[in-house]
Amino acid sequence: MTKSTILLTNIQFVDSHDHHITGWIYVEGTKIKSLGQGQPKNFPVDISLDGQGLTVLPGMIDLHTHGAKGNEMIGITAPGLQEMSQFYASHGVTGFLASTWTAPREAIRDAIAVTHSVMGNEMGAKILGVHLEGPWLNVAYCGAQDKSLIRTATREEAVEYLNTDLIRLVAVAPEIPDNEWIIRECVHRGITVAAGHTNATYVEMKRAVDMGVTQVTHCFNAMRPLNHREPGVVGAAFDLPQIKCELIADNIHVNPIVMKLLMNIKGPENVILISDSISAAGMPDGEYFFEGAKVTLKDGAARLQDGTLAGSTLTLERALANIMKATGRPMGELIACASLNPAHAIHMDDHKGQLRRDWDADLILVDQNLQVKFTMVEGKVVFRQF
Repeated sequence: MTKSTILLTNIQFVDSHDHHITGWIYVEGTKIKSLGQGQPKNFPVDISLDGQGLTVLPGMIDLHTHGAKGNEMIGITAPGLQEMSQFYASHGVTGFLASTWTAPREAIRDAIAVTHSVMGNEMGAKILGVHLEGPWLNVAYCGAQDKSLIRTATREEAVEYLNTDLIRLVAVAPEIPDNEWIIRECVHRGITVAAGHTNATYVEMKRAVDMGVTQVTHCFNAMRPLNHREPGVVGAAFDLPQIKCELIADNIHVNPIVMKLLMNIKGPENVILISDSISAAGMPDGEYFFEGAKVTLKDGAARLQDGTLAGSTLTLERALANIMKATGRPMGELIACASLNPAHAIHMDDHKGQLRRDWDADLILVDQNLQVKFTMVEGKVVFRQF
């Protein structure tokens, strides 16, 4: 079967110093076949597209997103998941992990089953797997999650999820002894483990890293904070080079000054931008529900009735713009926080996360304000505004 070919011309590549170079990308089937500066070679093409001088970036990957456009992963339907996929693509995401949260076993099982039914037939961003944010957390830092449903990891429940071969990321509270086995089991299966919703001390985090934990879930949020006498989870994340830090860069969950401090301490290679978005993402201000609880969305912040933040309404291209403004660092340096770093975190950095020959043709075009104008997922144009 002949592979379709697309030639994308008049686009701007950007390096880590934000130097722009005009060039082109030639796509064959699902892969980038060739790319270069100046004018393209004489390729046989099915479709030729003028990129209008827009900047080309690798497609963004969201490892932590619970919903959008009135849909969320617990209770999700196939049409709802497709709507989420299309919404993410319109905001520059080419791949994501369908993220569940603390819920009854049957609800998590159903969410995984719906995800499996949609995978391979997505209308927008590609589902790269499932992220389990709980239920194996610590009630001391439950955040917006239902503390009555938080539990320790039992083999019967956990192995059922893991045996689907869809789980790519699991967030647990590693200080709870009954959760240690699930960390080791995930690591054995090649599944990434994050410390999340956790009250771990520095010493407990160091032990967790020795067991194979390599990430912290939404750094600073729902975790033991940095203290000058007990460094806690945040201090461990700062100090231990094995730890990558998820960051909700919406200027609400984390102050921009603290975002800058994190970037200076860890470096762009160790920060992963996430949305942690819920069903209210892409919706107007008003009242919504998260885990069955009423959430009020006002001025971009989604809160429970007691004021607790309940996920976000962030999109990743806005996260990138926010972290650029907070740190003063160039886009070309920080784009890896939303592309290569998450790909690396889930062991897909050998074919996703960069614009390279023979890698997946996952790419976006953005204007000078970082507004997404074009999204391609594995060689398929799924969003276009020119």
